[in-house]
Amino acid sequence: MKIKVLFTSIMMLAAVSLFAQEENAPVKKYGFKSAIAKYTTDMMGQKVESTTYIDEYGAKECQKVKLDIPGMGSMESGSITKEGKIWSVNYTMKQVQEVEINPEDQPNLLDPTEEQQKKFKIKSVGKEKFLDLDCEVYTLETEAQGITAKLKVWAYKGFALKTITEASGMVITSTATEFKEDAVVLPQVFDVPKY
Repeated sequence: MKIKVLFTSIMMLAAVSLFAQEENAPVKKYGFKSAIAKYTTDMMGQKVESTTYIDEYGAKECQKVKLDIPGMGSMESGSITKEGKIWSVNYTMKQVQEVEINPEDQPNLLDPTEEQQKKFKIKSVGKEKFLDLDCEVYTLETEAQGITAKLKVWAYKGFALKTITEASGMVITSTATEFKEDAVVLPQVFDVPKY
């Protein structure tokens, strides 16, 4: 049961952190074409390592998560976002679930519209350096699978480098440990496994 809750929490984190956008959409999600970011996430005392790959200004995104479960070994999961869809992938159990998404239901921190600012209660609360990069700090709220999450986000060109998420009595802190802008991202990273 604990594993299922942890896996659900990881997928919720992935859904919240990957603010999806349709491919070839007129609005860019991020202010850079490509990047690779490595994260450490503290979730209820459990440390989770992940890597996020971005291409086409955020039209394509992949997050891969590795979780070590005491007594059970490691589990690899993640999500792939492209073509207006998100695929939730459990690489260890060889499971894939496809989810349709609506870009209007996702906040854009690069250039949030007035409607998005109201809908997600987006507020700019200052500027701070993070990983030696100039970040805009925001607070906002999102809802995923009936769960409301309150977030504080350190965003660089619209991309979250640090996020503190409060949801269902849990506090999840995700912090980028490395960030490489304009990185070469291999196209196969965004291939959805066929299990």
